[in-house]
Amino acid sequence: MVENTDKEFRIRLDLSSYKPEEVKITTDSQKVTVYAKHEERQDNHGFVSREMTRTYKLPNDVDVNSASSSMNNNGTLSIKLSKTALETPKEVNIPVEFKKE
Repeated sequence: MVENTDKEFRIRLDLSSYKPEEVKITTDSQKVTVYAKHEERQDNHGFVSREMTRTYKLPNDVDVNSASSSMNNNGTLSIKLSKTALETPKEVNIPVEFKKE
């Protein structure tokens, strides 16, 4: 699930098949990438390994330095990025230059 409000950009992702130490999150100014992998494990039928990569496009007004993440007991990963404060438009005087012809 992705939420994009005027104050923050949030991602929630079910990673219940992975432990927090098996998850890697990277970001740049345009995207957030979630990569998760666990090595081969034995189950009732043999061996299984899992790997997933998910990339989310970021809005232009996020502050990537504000990125934070957490994972709860149910394996839900939450990623949050704050929005940058937009400057309110300021009135600027433009001088009139007079030229004699």
